[in-house]
Amino acid sequence: MSRTNQSWRSALWIIGLLSVVISCSSIPHLRLTYRLPPEHGALAGKKAFLDVEDMRKDKQTLGPGARDEFEDTSGAISLSVAKGAGGPGIRKGIYQPPALLKEAMESRMKHEGIEVVAEGASATGLSLLLKSFFVDRVERKWKVTVSYEARLVKDGNVLSSQIVSGEAERLELMGAEQAEVVIGELFTDVLNRLDMSRLFRESGL
Repeated sequence: MSRTNQSWRSALWIIGLLSVVISCSSIPHLRLTYRLPPEHGALAGKKAFLDVEDMRKDKQTLGPGARDEFEDTSGAISLSVAKGAGGPGIRKGIYQPPALLKEAMESRMKHEGIEVVAEGASATGLSLLLKSFFVDRVERKWKVTVSYEARLVKDGNVLSSQIVSGEAERLELMGAEQAEVVIGELFTDVLNRLDMSRLFRESGL
């Protein structure tokens, strides 16, 4: 065998080894894409502040199985927001779950036509109580749980409220990428299931 052929085989072996290492390496952050609902502008002219309170009993976002897949095990999540069913969306940043929920809900409020103002600039506000946000991988299945309570408040009084929750699981086929698909779909569902029009209608505002 010539030295040239030996060199080529060595180079191909190294490239193959690197490909395996890269494919098996962990992803820096969990990533999700929130997709806005098709309806928009239904609440044009409304004005409200937005706040989120972390009411989770367990502040861990990633379970033991999920932590093996991500370099950052703090539970920080990269958020993108998109319109429509396709496309990657616009990247917003990296957040812990309470800030993630706030950023995504603010995008939805604006999408609905609500002017989001600073607390104190309006007596009316949307208050979100985050009850759960947990991602884990158990027995080759990705499992995700998200729940929150939404309250429309005015001058500190609760006028109307809704509780939204969801769970999803999917057999692991593509490693951590599968978790990103599952959590993105579930997160989109639980945010878009909040009936903002009903919140305002029941409050009398």
